[in-house]
Amino acid sequence: MIADAALFAARAHAGQIREDSREPYINHLAEVAAFLAALEPFDPVLVTAGWLHDVVEDTSFTLEDIRTLFGADVAELVNDVSDPPDLKGKVRRDRQVTHTMESGPRVKLLKLADKTSNVEELTGLPAARFDRKGNERYLKWARRVVAVCRGLAPELEARFDRAAERLEGEIAEAKAREKPGKHGKSKTSRRKGSPKKEKKK
Repeated sequence: MIADAALFAARAHAGQIREDSREPYINHLAEVAAFLAALEPFDPVLVTAGWLHDVVEDTSFTLEDIRTLFGADVAELVNDVSDPPDLKGKVRRDRQVTHTMESGPRVKLLKLADKTSNVEELTGLPAARFDRKGNERYLKWARRVVAVCRGLAPELEARFDRAAERLEGEIAEAKAREKPGKHGKSKTSRRKGSPKKEKKK
């Protein structure tokens, strides 16, 4: 089942790249699945959902497709970690924190793995691709989500904390480099012309 999920994810996310690192999106899914396999090697439902956790939000495949191919337990877990499509911005972020807090261990572990992978992606980027404001906002949100997941996987939590501290330092350095222009606004601007990419969840 896990191998089939990896192949399905590669097909579903073909051509997608990560928002900041510009690596193939499948790399993120492989990392999340690897984190989960290390934590729960005898839980194929959890590891399979790690490969598939962004399918519903980011591809044309549906929850029913996942249920048909991988079973009800996997589909339910993927649904639990997927944001409702009608929620945006702060409402979506707040709902994810609350929903994760109220969910079971599988959801918490998957969210912890997802946020760890995402925060690690943001560290060490070239200055031209470092979105200081966006990364600062994402880090604050990721910490809120991870805060309600703690107590299940101390080693992965520590890995998240190390990545978060590195990113926090890089954000501080980016702030120090910014030079105010007219009216005290930063001269830095959002990058343009980047290829199609998937946003961090």
